[in-house]
Amino acid sequence: MFDYIGSFLSRLWRISNFWRIPPFEQATAGVRVGSRLGGCLMFVFLLLCIVGLPLAIAGAIFGFTFDDVDRWLDGFGPSLDFIGTVLIQKVLMAIVLLVCVAIGAGLLFSRSAPDTPGWGKTILILLLCLAVGYCSTVNMLAPLDVRAG
Repeated sequence: MFDYIGSFLSRLWRISNFWRIPPFEQATAGVRVGSRLGGCLMFVFLLLCIVGLPLAIAGAIFGFTFDDVDRWLDGFGPSLDFIGTVLIQKVLMAIVLLVCVAIGAGLLFSRSAPDTPGWGKTILILLLCLAVGYCSTVNMLAPLDVRAG
């Protein structure tokens, strides 16, 4: 199944880069016909059309409109807000921080293994773990609602 999805997306990418016609053509937008950005915008446009067309047809068949879907999604607003603020901002960032600590500890405390990278690569990996861990920690410790304070 994943092979089919990958081949479908690659065919869609080849088609959109062959034509390279942007869905909108404005001189102020800076998108020309034949440019790489035009091909990329064509790919996004085709992908959204391929996803949206069956949904619109299913809505017409089963009797719901986009307003019904919008009201249904508005009902899930608090749940989606919880997922976005707590689960992603706190739990996922804590997992990323733990992975960074585990990678750093594994590199430092297993130096006797035969496949351990050299000190130069080790220092670069540790610096990368430090940067990612710092960003994760700052995001994790940030207040959930900045408008409240």
